[in-house]
Amino acid sequence: MLYCVSAAFIFAGVFGVSAIEVFTPAEVFVENGTTVTLSCSFKSRELISSSSSVTWSFLPEGEAVAFTSIFYYTGGKQFPGSVPQFESRVEWAGDMNKNDASIRVIQMQFKDNGTFSCDVKNPPDISGQMSFTKVRVVMKEALPQTSAAVIVGGVIGAVIGIIIIAVVTYLIIRRQEHSHDYRGCTSLESVSSQNTRVGKKAESSNDNSCCSSPSAPVQGPVIYAQLDHSGSKNSFHKMEGVVWCRHT
Repeated sequence: MLYCVSAAFIFAGVFGVSAIEVFTPAEVFVENGTTVTLSCSFKSRELISSSSSVTWSFLPEGEAVAFTSIFYYTGGKQFPGSVPQFESRVEWAGDMNKNDASIRVIQMQFKDNGTFSCDVKNPPDISGQMSFTKVRVVMKEALPQTSAAVIVGGVIGAVIGIIIIAVVTYLIIRRQEHSHDYRGCTSLESVSSQNTRVGKKAESSNDNSCCSSPSAPVQGPVIYAQLDHSGSKNSFHKMEGVVWCRHT
């Protein structure tokens, strides 16, 4: 007796029925008069075979009756259901080898409002539960904002924000560079020919120069004279200090 029970458990483990998982979107909005693809995917532990099947059913909105089959697919062939309003309007849009059991419904109408169910069997995976999609057929103006529109709006907003940040950063950098923009002007010249050089220097001191030291108040050129003890006449040198000018 014990051997029989053990054999039964082993048989169930090897040949037991496993569950298949089916997935569909919870809700779909469709514009009246357009074609919609009702998505359905599944997971199965078994390889897809010619005996696998897909059944789509429909329950009208506001009704509590049982679901009615509108489409059946198996062995690479599709068969219409028993609901007249979907006759010649439902076609296969999936690929069983890619775990896709979707269908396409042509020319959606307001009377198509309701719940659609997708049921997939892949023997021995036959114990999974069907999945449901609530379909709402509305006018174009009543369609909710699509995710594509949200993404485009987000990208545009991000680009505008980057441009604003770049412009502000550029202005700040330019202002900092402007505040540190100094020019140093030095001259050390001999006054061996005093008359010509002094005259030119007097003109250059008035030529668009704002002569000031960055650490001292504004002042004119400073001349330093140093005596030459070598004994030669008229042999002293004129030295001017460094004058700093800030461009404004």
